[in-house]
Amino acid sequence: MPKPRKDRIVAQPPLFRSFKPAGQRRRQLPKIILSLDEYEAIRLADYLGYGHSKAAVEMEISRSTFTRLVEKARHKLAQFILAGKELAISGGKIHVKGNRMRCLDCGEIFLSDFEATSAICQRCNSVNIEDLARSYGHDRCCKKRQRNRR
Repeated sequence: MPKPRKDRIVAQPPLFRSFKPAGQRRRQLPKIILSLDEYEAIRLADYLGYGHSKAAVEMEISRSTFTRLVEKARHKLAQFILAGKELAISGGKIHVKGNRMRCLDCGEIFLSDFEATSAICQRCNSVNIEDLARSYGHDRCCKKRQRNRR
């Protein structure tokens, strides 16, 4: 019997949920789903340039698991680029550590604590704010972690 998968740590949620080739209608494209843990593996290894050992520590998984995860994500990115498919980011067994907020009035993106009860845009002082971590299911992972600690 395999051991249960534990949550993988994502430092910050992605800014965008999907990508598609220019000039193509989304409904006509086959879709590839990149999970949030695969997104984080690409962010750590390819964007930030972390080695697999350091990135695995960041995500709180083993180095071999990280290597499998990043290889799977790279394959999906190659399909997206070479086959002209839509790439959507969603799902995965994750826990978000940090948060990004987006002002729906001016478009400013900023970091915020999860403990903050209400966020205000630093650029235009608007309260019309989108919580990016919550849109990826952040509050569900924290509720589950609290239940497991009891």
